[in-house]
Amino acid sequence: MRVCAIIPAFNEADTVEAVVASVKPHVADVIVVDDGSSDGTGAMATRAGAACLRLERNRGKGFALRHALASIACRDYTHVLFLDADGQHRAEDIPRLVEQGRATGADLVIGARTFDRESMPASRHFSNTVGSGLASRLVGQPIRDSQSGFRLVRLERLRGLRLRACRYEFEMEVLIKVCANGGRVTHAPVALVYDGGRARSKMHPIRDTVRICLWSLAYRYLGA
Repeated sequence: MRVCAIIPAFNEADTVEAVVASVKPHVADVIVVDDGSSDGTGAMATRAGAACLRLERNRGKGFALRHALASIACRDYTHVLFLDADGQHRAEDIPRLVEQGRATGADLVIGARTFDRESMPASRHFSNTVGSGLASRLVGQPIRDSQSGFRLVRLERLRGLRLRACRYEFEMEVLIKVCANGGRVTHAPVALVYDGGRARSKMHPIRDTVRICLWSLAYRYLGA
């Protein structure tokens, strides 16, 4: 397995350097997509040793991830690891995802969190509870954490998919389309990191959850 980590980042200068440094020992390469940041995020990522792709204006998480996937289309990676730049994902959990992918041969390994309402921000608890319930119905198997941005995907499965998500619906689009094309999904347990509220979600709890649900239905039933 040759894994490339892709990290979308929008104004994450406070955390991105530490995130890149912690991830590098576990993967072949790290790519940070600076999604129109104004705080020096890209410079911090480069200083930490990541390859940095710069978008001139903020285009959204899904667009940033698709941009990075296009940039590695001809590289010799077997898997891509997605994670966030705000420090909520622990690098020490990466081997769990990689080993689960290796042991099961799954095409998508989701880093599944325990939904503890007391330790999880309300917006993320709401969006993940609703999203996971919907995802389980749409793909016909239990999905424990549909909106987890911490996941390992076999690149061969992604190369044949027409991905179009621009924002937080990206995770559901990949999940639905991988399953629709016969891909295998499994989970690996990962820790919650919401230390002192530093890893605050940029999601709008109502607007973005509704958007995710509507796009999920379109991906599943309308072939969007």
